[in-house]
Amino acid sequence: MRRSIHALWACCYDLLWSLADLRHSQPRRFAALSTALLGLLIFVPLLALTLSGGGAKTQQDQLASVPSGDAGAQRVVPYNGLPTSDQGDSTPLETGPMILPEQQRVVLALSDVLREELDFDALIYGSDGSEGGILPLDNGVAPSSGPRFDTSWELILPSARIRAAVVQVGLTPEGDMGSPDNPFVAGWFNRSAMPGEPGNALLGGHRDYQDRDGNVDFGVCWELDETQVGDQLLMFDGSRNHYFVYEIVDKVTIRPDSSAAEKYLSQTRESVVTLITCAGEFDEDSHSYDERIIVVALLTAVARPDA
Repeated sequence: MRRSIHALWACCYDLLWSLADLRHSQPRRFAALSTALLGLLIFVPLLALTLSGGGAKTQQDQLASVPSGDAGAQRVVPYNGLPTSDQGDSTPLETGPMILPEQQRVVLALSDVLREELDFDALIYGSDGSEGGILPLDNGVAPSSGPRFDTSWELILPSARIRAAVVQVGLTPEGDMGSPDNPFVAGWFNRSAMPGEPGNALLGGHRDYQDRDGNVDFGVCWELDETQVGDQLLMFDGSRNHYFVYEIVDKVTIRPDSSAAEKYLSQTRESVVTLITCAGEFDEDSHSYDERIIVVALLTAVARPDA
């Protein structure tokens, strides 16, 4: 063993002296040889890494390669950070990629995308927001009425009979996501992703309300609990005259202070809409509900209105 180490050291010693002589006697050849050795040191590890991983699919490739027509196949939704629930009730995705960057979007006719004909007369919950701010600014309600809060978006959720303008909401004084001061609109949290773009667009709406004059009635999300996994949700962008069509992939009822709640507020790689409203028992002392219904929808298509 010692002889082998000694012989190796001797070879290295001779090589170093040879390179030193070459540097002084033939500097151009020395430079070329040094460049070749450096390139070899970089190229060989990269080649080994490529060969070791080249034959394997990434997890997302493997998930996306599940044939949509397989009998008994469950929907696979590789969206980031949000747990899926009730997957056994879902159906395989049949249209469009799960991530739709702008350059890959194919704009279709709305009737070619919808599974059921859209009946606007049946969408009785929601308004254009012309009522203004009629709710007291407490219990998480934030200012959201007026031109500076307006957007070009409209939320349409047939299974909950919702058609409502979307307004911007910010943070409450406590640093939480605010809810709109109009119970008939949906509030888009303006620190989340824009609808139709990659990321998690957070929307909130009131289930019911008591206004400043003491009137009590249904809010925009009164029937959100009727929505199920597999239903379609639409975001209409009036500025571009396009519908962004989503499919419900997750629905849960949780307490807002649970550890799972934070996951639904996190950002995602895919274009996701998360709609939140109140549920559970109403606490007269705190004037709030003890649970939240959360519906998560994944973008599947972009459509234009039918002619």
